[in-house]
Amino acid sequence: MESTLQEDLIGKYLSGELTPAEQGDLMSWVDASPENQAVFEEMIQLWSLTDEQAEYDFPVKLSNAWAILDQRIDYGTTAGIQTSTAKPALQVVHSQPKIRNLNWIGSAAAAIAVLVFAAWWIFGREITPQSLAVSTTLNESRSITLPDSSKVVLNENSNLSYSYAGKNREVQLVGEAFFEVSKDPQHPFVIHTGEVQTKVLGTSFNVRAYPDEEKIKVSVKTGRVEVSTTSANPQKNKPLILLPGKTGIYNNQDASLEKALDVATEDVDTWKQGILVFESGITLSEVIPAIEKFYDITISPDPNILNCTITRVRFTHDMPIDTAMSLITLPILAKFNQDEDGTYLISGKGCN
Repeated sequence: MESTLQEDLIGKYLSGELTPAEQGDLMSWVDASPENQAVFEEMIQLWSLTDEQAEYDFPVKLSNAWAILDQRIDYGTTAGIQTSTAKPALQVVHSQPKIRNLNWIGSAAAAIAVLVFAAWWIFGREITPQSLAVSTTLNESRSITLPDSSKVVLNENSNLSYSYAGKNREVQLVGEAFFEVSKDPQHPFVIHTGEVQTKVLGTSFNVRAYPDEEKIKVSVKTGRVEVSTTSANPQKNKPLILLPGKTGIYNNQDASLEKALDVATEDVDTWKQGILVFESGITLSEVIPAIEKFYDITISPDPNILNCTITRVRFTHDMPIDTAMSLITLPILAKFNQDEDGTYLISGKGCN
């Protein structure tokens, strides 16, 4: 629906002139989104601030605002009070004014302010600054709805801050989160995680960026995202375009950004269901920090096995820790045991 049609229908609704067919159109627009409903309710509240609203038409165009108000207010004099004949630059020809009292003057000013604000609210408002900061602790995840209606599930031991002011919707993330970004082509959604920047318009994807892990991972479930780095190296700073099932990986050690092996889209956000999935070819050095967070344990491996790779494996919170340790050690012919402090020690001959 065009903005002028929205304005006309709301104006007719408030003035009681809406036909049944037009009412259907207006209600369809209101029901189309929470934002439309919020605008409609705000208009009703704003209009209710003026007196005698049922008797007069809503000014569909701002150029008619003074004319409508002239019908609502008799200008003139009262008990020794003389008002100025000056009017705003928007002039309307009317009969000789008579004023009832100062309260009506206040009502006139308030009504004009309401009309101007209402039009600005629907058609001309800019994005106002909005911010939010959320954090989680061990074994805690949180579901969040951001001020722009995007939805986020924040994993344990993570921090997220959000700001919405001007061109972009900006997010700072430390840890892991799954995003469902509301579409807004005019204001891209940008996530900053260390040296990595993820830019989207509207999609769902996962970002894992824990400070103690050597890689930052962005995996796409639906839509399309752009991942880039702030590295000064032009080759390493070349953006990646990721589609569903694709993962971009930034290596903190050499500041490289590259695509990883494809992942099943259903595995992108399995951690929300308490499931941890590793694809074939991942190294033990990448697996161990994630296992430690997942089970809240400490693992101490021999350095010579850190580059060994494992086959695809899937963990759940109700899986015994010893079973989980077997799944990551058996493929590389390593062994594990637990010392008196509770630390899991992994030893092996290394990789072929």
